[in-house]
Amino acid sequence: MTKDNTAALVRRIQSGDDQAFSELFADYYKKAVRTAALLCGREALAEDIAQETFVTCLMRLEDLKNPYAFETWFWKILTRNAWRFSEKGGRLVSMEEYMENGGEKAAAVFDSYPSEKLAEYDALYDAMDRLGPKLKTAVVLYYYNQLSIREIAAVTSSLEATVKSRLFLAKRQIRKRLEQRTEGAVHCENGSSG
Repeated sequence: MTKDNTAALVRRIQSGDDQAFSELFADYYKKAVRTAALLCGREALAEDIAQETFVTCLMRLEDLKNPYAFETWFWKILTRNAWRFSEKGGRLVSMEEYMENGGEKAAAVFDSYPSEKLAEYDALYDAMDRLGPKLKTAVVLYYYNQLSIREIAAVTSSLEATVKSRLFLAKRQIRKRLEQRTEGAVHCENGSSG
């Protein structure tokens, strides 16, 4: 959905069109749940975060002065909800554990990966799960949601330089963890063949 289409839906919602909210919900729900799941690692919590975000948006949408700012505003609310719910929810689980313990119910959200790439994605998710919340948020918003550095800065109330720094640090940590995993796998293969 383009920014123009989203802005038009927001204006319709602000003028009382309930159908417009249903359209907006349909357009954003899957991505909202997926983003929340990437941030917190739990399906039930991700769905709660997405629903809480939509409720907050609906209740506060009349306060949004610029309909073109909706997307940034939406991801800011979702990110804050994910951080808040994750802090309250106790231990976060890894993406691997999430998929093993009922995550298959979210197959529609996570099934877009070819099966031959699944092991690589599992390794990537595991490396992402080990990032702190601010680094993980920057990665998810930039690479998954394709927000610009400027938009992420607005979502996280940070400077653009801070977002760039978080992305750099996150990429470095992910790369290091993936290299360690690869070295461990090579070491195991060499050890088992001798």
